[in-house]
Amino acid sequence: MSVAQKIIIMLLLKTAPQDLPYSTGLMARVIFLYLLSGIVVVGGSVDPSLALGHMLLNTGIVLFFSYVVLSSLSLNARFVQTVTALIGTSIVFNLLAWPVLGYKEIEDASKFAQQLFALAVLVLTSWEILVMAHIFRNALDTKMTQAVVLSMALFFVSLTLSQLVFPEPL
Repeated sequence: MSVAQKIIIMLLLKTAPQDLPYSTGLMARVIFLYLLSGIVVVGGSVDPSLALGHMLLNTGIVLFFSYVVLSSLSLNARFVQTVTALIGTSIVFNLLAWPVLGYKEIEDASKFAQQLFALAVLVLTSWEILVMAHIFRNALDTKMTQAVVLSMALFFVSLTLSQLVFPEPL
């Protein structure tokens, strides 16, 4: 099974970070693809240089957060596969969010369309948090409850820092 297939199946909570190869080269390629996918998705609503800034900041947060969590539990050896899984699944979520975030006339849309848009954003965000929790649960050999707390912490740290550094709305 290819790495791409394993990442897709990870979205269904069927594979884990340890199922990915331990490869810093693969991690670097996945990070590059994540930056590229984010620039394409976010770049539709903001200046491309701001999109790059958002993506670099978010990548740094994922790397730093993962490193701190894993090293605090003496699980540094799992860093490469964990980051590859987190960033790899985020690429897919970027692509899934593209049509939703690319819809620019939401303010002019009907109330139903606005509610449908909000529901789509909620479903994608919740699913992404669940997938991150699945990755952390496997990487840390912990309970799902603790992994959900960690994934929500990562999500809110990322959201808060993005709003502090780039106060303009996306």
